[in-house]
Amino acid sequence: MLYAVIGLIFIAVLLGANALLLVFFGKERSIEKIKYYDTEQRRVYEEIEEEARKGKNSLLKTIARGVPQFFLGEGNRNKTALMLIRAGSLLKPEELFVIKSFSSIFGVFTLFFLSKNIFVAIIIAIAVWNIPRIIIYQKTNKRIKEFDEQISEGITIISNSLKAGYSFLQASSVVAEETEGPFAIEFKKLLKEMSLGIPMGDALINMLNRVPSDDFRLIVNAILIQKDVGGNLSEILDNIASTISERQKIKNEIKTLTAQGKLSGMIVVLMPVFLGAFMYVINKDYIMLLFSTKLGIGMLVSAITSQMIGIWLINKIVKIEV
Repeated sequence: MLYAVIGLIFIAVLLGANALLLVFFGKERSIEKIKYYDTEQRRVYEEIEEEARKGKNSLLKTIARGVPQFFLGEGNRNKTALMLIRAGSLLKPEELFVIKSFSSIFGVFTLFFLSKNIFVAIIIAIAVWNIPRIIIYQKTNKRIKEFDEQISEGITIISNSLKAGYSFLQASSVVAEETEGPFAIEFKKLLKEMSLGIPMGDALINMLNRVPSDDFRLIVNAILIQKDVGGNLSEILDNIASTISERQKIKNEIKTLTAQGKLSGMIVVLMPVFLGAFMYVINKDYIMLLFSTKLGIGMLVSAITSQMIGIWLINKIVKIEV
């Protein structure tokens, strides 16, 4: 325990010292300035920087600047950055790392002083460390869902624009102005990339990486194939829009039919957690036997394993691919 505390204190001091050095001697990297080319996000960045000048979130940014690059790793940093982009978050990977680190450290010390059990504290710290990732995953799914709900309307606008004699670039500009939400934001980013000289195919693939939607993948593949072999793009998009509309109807029906199974799975997963918390409140010594004896720890591991298997089985039952 002593070595763990010393290690956590060393990491906190290292991050703080590095942040202070960057505040006085650090400069903004040139690559960070490219964010201002995105006119859609410029107002948001200006508001964030205004809040930082007022001291509302400057502490987080200051500490994040002090995170050494080797803490994240190049590959892990790129994956985290893509994950944040897909969720529509303006956080940087370093800022997310700071939030997760300090939340976990706070959780470890708080639970250790309350329960005097390092095993419980470590479990809670691992759970707290993964909570931001779960939140980002949920935000990503919500954003993709909002994007999918606008696909039929957006593709119809593009198809009608092509029929009116517009080019794909002009049609994309029309749909970016006529729609809103994630769909409009992503098409504005697509237009910005194409205006900076990125080929249309690469820009569409980049957009697909930012919004990994199965429905949008069909559209991108159709556009890329039409670009290579030719054909009537507006007619192709009309057919795809009709297909996507039918798929969404089927998905909504399946979602309604599987709602009861998902609710049952959620109750089964959460019931032991709330029951354990209730037992901890009314009889702490009784429930702590699970964490202080070999038999209790074995039962706990077995219960968690069974829960994971149950979650996997329920997910397989209620998840139907369309």
